Amino acid sequence: VRWRERGSMSISSGPLRHALTWAEVWPSARAAAWVTALFVAAVWLAREYATPIQDLLSANARLGLLVFVVSSAVAVLIPVLTNLPLVPLAVLAWGPWWTAGLLLLGWVVGAALSFVLGRHARAWVLRHFPSVERHANIDRLIHPQHRLWSLVLLRMTFPVDVLSYSLGLFSRSTTLAENAISTSLG
Repeated sequence: VRWRERGSMSISSGPLRHALTWAEVWPSARAAAWVTALFVAAVWLAREYATPIQDLLSANARLGLLVFVVSSAVAVLIPVLTNLPLVPLAVLAWGPWWTAGLLLLGWVVGAALSFVLGRHARAWVLRHFPSVERHANIDRLIHPQHRLWSLVLLRMTFPVDVLSYSLGLFSRSTTLAENAISTSLG
């Protein structure tokens, strides 16, 4: 193994391998730090103010449930948003199993909405970017006889929001029901 001038490493008999530079890693590291800080702050808030939070959510149970599920759905629709800081509060209020179920419900609703938005935007996208259809043949990734399991595996491979929009935009054969079921299973 030899070190080259940019800090990249190469095996003497193999091709040059590009090592990531700090400038390439920094945006991901910064985003990870922010997500971790938000989660730590939410855990601290949940522990520090456990009784008032439980009282508030008990007094407004339906509103709390609605806000949590809607924020989960919006986090799927708009990938730069997250409801991660609400998870410790939800676990405190409803327990881990109810929180997981509500989170899953929000993800399924968000995936269904992004699929429907993709379906409605299909004509506009193809009219303005006709070459996209040639490159975005997502149906080739779905086995015709094992459609549901192919979609579940794709769900475990790709982010839920990206796949739902892609299926809505470019899959001619995927239905909303298949999208929702594969989201809940994946």
